[in-house]
Amino acid sequence: MTLRIDLVVSNADILTMNPDLPSAEAMAVSSGRIIAIGDNKELAGLARFAGRVLDLRGRTITPGFIDSHAHLEGLGRRLINLDLGDAESAEDALAKLRKYVARASSGKTVFGYNWDESGWPVRRYLTRIDLDSVAPKNPVVLVRVCGHLYSVNSLALNKLDIDFSHPGVDKDARTGEPTGVLRDVPVDTRHLRSLEEESLQSIRAASLFAASLGITSVHENLSRTQLHCLASYLKLWRAGELTVRTYCNLDKDLIAPIVKLGFTSGLGDSTFRIGGIKVFTDGSLGARTAALNQSYTDDPSNSGYLEMGEEEYCSILEVANRLEQQVSTHAIGEAAIDMVLSCQEKVSGRKTIKQLRHNIIHAEQLTAPLLKRVKELDMLLLMQPNFALRWGNPGGMYDERLGEARAQGLNNFRSILDEGVRVAFGSDCMPLDPIYGLYSAVAHPNPDIRITIKEALQCYTLESAYASFEEQEKGSLAPGKLADFVVLSENPLSVDSETLRKMKIKQTYIGGALVFTAN
Repeated sequence: MTLRIDLVVSNADILTMNPDLPSAEAMAVSSGRIIAIGDNKELAGLARFAGRVLDLRGRTITPGFIDSHAHLEGLGRRLINLDLGDAESAEDALAKLRKYVARASSGKTVFGYNWDESGWPVRRYLTRIDLDSVAPKNPVVLVRVCGHLYSVNSLALNKLDIDFSHPGVDKDARTGEPTGVLRDVPVDTRHLRSLEEESLQSIRAASLFAASLGITSVHENLSRTQLHCLASYLKLWRAGELTVRTYCNLDKDLIAPIVKLGFTSGLGDSTFRIGGIKVFTDGSLGARTAALNQSYTDDPSNSGYLEMGEEEYCSILEVANRLEQQVSTHAIGEAAIDMVLSCQEKVSGRKTIKQLRHNIIHAEQLTAPLLKRVKELDMLLLMQPNFALRWGNPGGMYDERLGEARAQGLNNFRSILDEGVRVAFGSDCMPLDPIYGLYSAVAHPNPDIRITIKEALQCYTLESAYASFEEQEKGSLAPGKLADFVVLSENPLSVDSETLRKMKIKQTYIGGALVFTAN
């Protein structure tokens, strides 16, 4: 039987992320996997029998980027609804909303995403009074970039089933009325939109966008109100329409019915797999809901709060360990990280943590004593280098929330890697772009946080594959692995940081198939 060779790549500068063969010039692909990799002479014979030969004329190839923490369906909703990510002020955001509402039918709920007051001249949240002034006839729900704070107008406030005694419901100091600002308040908008069709559109749009950024795999995270999204992913998977490989983490509140149906961690194939349990233990620094040991510098009466107590979190771990389910825990403030580690020490232990690859998402305020405990437990960290650059500049949101001294210790990738702790990089879709993430890791204004481009690439490829138990399948380019790779405009190992920042994705391949080209 003759081996079918689908693609041979030649004359390339291949950064394999494989220590046994760090660089190569050529690569052969058959049935979606790499069958050979080496120099041009070694693979010249195979090229004669290939269905296609790709001569890259010296261009650089790396493994496809793997985003270890994304909300792809949510990103898609931004793409097909109102995206306020480029709003330069509250007034600009309201002007964009006014223009968008003018095209919407009266009474239809308007959803907006991605606004970020931390870069505005006046750093304030949008209130219902603001929104009422431009959208008096349409319910409006605007989600801050962090996803932990909503601004809603009066019509939406009346339609949403909200517990107004929740501590995250901001109220006017004079009247006691809700301001429309909701911080980590459970908000269920399912009855305000056509969920199924919007979910399918969102996943399709976001997957294509991800491919344009060189992302070949994502770790998706679904909230408790997004069970319909799982159905959408399964529908697209069965139809062969997923254009990015997806490892799907499910909210802790979804796991009981899912496990009853047999949807355990790892179920699926190389295109779509069920991941672990996603748990929130605190909020975000942007919304001032991350659980700190000391108060916020710009809000001295507030130190954030825990989403759950130690007893509840320990019980979740006990169930997960019994079911052999991975647990991915959102914890940003040191109080939340401390609770997570205490429960992991008590309930799981190093052996179970390593076996199930339990991890902490974000871990921004990871102090030296906490880092030591992470190392002792062999805990994996899923971190976002883009946060460090977006909010870590002098006078930025981190300084504002925590003061300069505390802010300097956030997201300290250099110390974490030096300690030997495994770190997988992701974006949380703020922004999704891994090139921005790589640049953020190597050129942050705080030199103590900077890491090398080689280290950053490993965190965005092989370490992210490890986080989903798939390091034998992807994350590096080697025989037997999936042929997921990107063609770059530059070699990231040989350019300065400013050139790196401008680096472009020329092509993206998944399983040897072209899914994006800049042309």
